[in-house]
Amino acid sequence: MTPFKPFVFNHNTSRHIMKLGCFALCLAVFCTPLSTSLMGTFSALAVFCWLLSGRFLSLINLLKRYPAALISLLFFLYMCAAITYSPAELGEALSILKKYRELLLLPICVSMFSFSSKYRELAEYSFFTGCLVLMAVSYCITLGILPEQRYGHSIVFHITHNFFMAVLSFWSLHYACASSRYRWLWLSVFFLSILNIFYIAPGRTGMLVFICLMILFIFQRLSLKKCLAALLLFCAAIIAIYCTSDNFSGRIKEVISEIEHYQPGKSRTSIGQRFDWYRTGIMLVIERPLWGHGTGSYPYVQKNAEADSKITETDNPHNEFLFLTIQFGLVGLMLFFLLLAVQLFCARSLPAPKKMLLQGVILAIVSGSLVNSLLFDSQQGHFYLFMSAALMSAHSPEDPWNS
Repeated sequence: MTPFKPFVFNHNTSRHIMKLGCFALCLAVFCTPLSTSLMGTFSALAVFCWLLSGRFLSLINLLKRYPAALISLLFFLYMCAAITYSPAELGEALSILKKYRELLLLPICVSMFSFSSKYRELAEYSFFTGCLVLMAVSYCITLGILPEQRYGHSIVFHITHNFFMAVLSFWSLHYACASSRYRWLWLSVFFLSILNIFYIAPGRTGMLVFICLMILFIFQRLSLKKCLAALLLFCAAIIAIYCTSDNFSGRIKEVISEIEHYQPGKSRTSIGQRFDWYRTGIMLVIERPLWGHGTGSYPYVQKNAEADSKITETDNPHNEFLFLTIQFGLVGLMLFFLLLAVQLFCARSLPAPKKMLLQGVILAIVSGSLVNSLLFDSQQGHFYLFMSAALMSAHSPEDPWNS
């Protein structure tokens, strides 16, 4: 296979442009847990370099090698087509479509990360470092070193914060298993992230994601005989945290209370409103099960379905699977499931550490999406985009374009 010849610059210049783009992409990965504006700025710079280098001309070959990238692109194109039958204004439909730009960016990021293994590794550690900074800022606020922010003990929304702390705990535990030299450092990060999740930050989604990721870790690292004992120890640890953390126990008691006092159409609690949105969402799916109501249609069809009720209006039902089905029908939902399934299949051929991390990325986005629309949310959606792209491309041979 001969190296790809750029269409404007000579080969050496294009390689330097791609290196700049890959570095910008790693900066975007670092900023993902910290700042949506910086993440967007560096992402745009990375895409610009990708286009300017001429590497986009090899996209067809890349889509053949990475079926997940092809499915992601087809899913985004389907969302574009769904604008044609949406009741939303064009500008509002495009605004919702923009929220799913990570599906369009996934093939681009795979193309960039397959350029050089150096940038794949840099992206992985950039994300880990970004999460470390987020955790450090949270502890500094808690200890009074930094002033309290608008989100309390974090610079991001509590749902977003605890989601990234859950992923950080999973990441650091795998690093501890893989490195004997720095094992105590990684384990320290692991325990600090647990303290942050359960004793400081109130995000219940992150608590759920943490529990799911720890169960996955047990099955990834231990034999079936040892899994039962490990699961029992993990349950005991969760019970101990419940008994010692007012933050964790208080949030669980809130869930139980909100479920017990739920009144359809009248609840204003977090859980109660979700139940209302889920009930309405299921009815909307039944109305148009195959193709859905179109891109950006949810606020309109929800308002019509709840015209005579007191259900709180929202721009999404806080469940990604339901949200996708309402807009894009069962076809859209199946495309999303197919994307995740192909990524899991791709993980089988990766080196063991990368395979386990990719499985964790997918489980984090799936479990969190049960109670929030994480693909729709910018930071969590871009986390899925960046890290799944970097890890999927880990088995790429040395790219002749880079020679």
